[in-house]
Amino acid sequence: MKKILLINSYSFDKIYQEWKENISPGHFLFGKIELDKLGDFQVDILPFEKYPILNKIGKLFKINFLDQQIRVLFVARKYDIIYAIFPLDNTRLLTLLKYLGLFKKPIVVLGHQNLYNPPAVGKKHRFKKTLLLQYEKIVFLSKELLYKTKADLELPQEIADLKFTNLSWGAEKAFYVGRDSSPKSEDCNFVICTGTTDRDFEMIIEVFRSINFPLEIYCTPTTRPNITDLPPHITINSNFIPYSDLAERYRKARIILIPIKKETINSGRTLGLTVLLDALAVGKPVVMTQNKFVDINPGDKGFGISIHSHNAEVWKQEISKIIFDNEKLNQMSLVAKNMFEVKYNSKMFADDLASVFNSL
Repeated sequence: MKKILLINSYSFDKIYQEWKENISPGHFLFGKIELDKLGDFQVDILPFEKYPILNKIGKLFKINFLDQQIRVLFVARKYDIIYAIFPLDNTRLLTLLKYLGLFKKPIVVLGHQNLYNPPAVGKKHRFKKTLLLQYEKIVFLSKELLYKTKADLELPQEIADLKFTNLSWGAEKAFYVGRDSSPKSEDCNFVICTGTTDRDFEMIIEVFRSINFPLEIYCTPTTRPNITDLPPHITINSNFIPYSDLAERYRKARIILIPIKKETINSGRTLGLTVLLDALAVGKPVVMTQNKFVDINPGDKGFGISIHSHNAEVWKQEISKIIFDNEKLNQMSLVAKNMFEVKYNSKMFADDLASVFNSL
């Protein structure tokens, strides 16, 4: 049995507990649940923080999560692979030690955000590039992000083929059992817009000022749009809502909206991907800002509309085309659900991830 140590820059302890209570889906653990079920792997979560004083010391030397990384060094002999989800913050010491030949364990990391930017003219990032290449494998959740990273690092194709791979992430099927039987479009009486990162809530509110159909926005206190003159058919909830409750709102919505801010759409992040996967899991049409760093395009795949513009009038026109076309929306729902069943689910992701681990 292969033993994997899973580390992360936020608490997976809490998420794992919420999964056991059926509050949050297992795909937020990026393969752990399904890999454990395969029988060939044991995936252990490193407790998020044990010695806070070490993190304070680490910050003096610009090494984040020093506590985690030192604990990894002490337990690494028990494991075959170190698996890091957001690697830039909590593997710096580990990659430095690998470069010095003092740490031998393979490290596999996920690439769902920009990992490297070319240096400004006159500056050199050679050592940063060197440390990035200490990972045995970077598993990109976006083909375009893989291509960008290869170009930014100026890697030969043979090195990119050795170090990089692209896998499709997906939602956990078990979590959506009982939540996957969505009502027909004509029985859904609102649309929904959610997100914690870079959502253009202000723009979508302007769109629905002139579309007479209920809109529900779910955000956080820090991302709540500063708009007070809301029409009665638009509601904003910035209070905490369990993911299980949010999944139920997705299930009952007619359309799921994913508007990404213009300022961040080209930032090299898979913005909107999590909500998009939820939409597939519950079989819902999606209207989304076109993001080249997300491999799944709702417009091309036939389960929604991808919009290149950030203009409210364009969004109004596109949404108005389908919001009352229940026949088209029901067909889109079938396409979305089929995509979830055959490809974009956490079981498929874990099977592919297992192949990556086995290759090492």
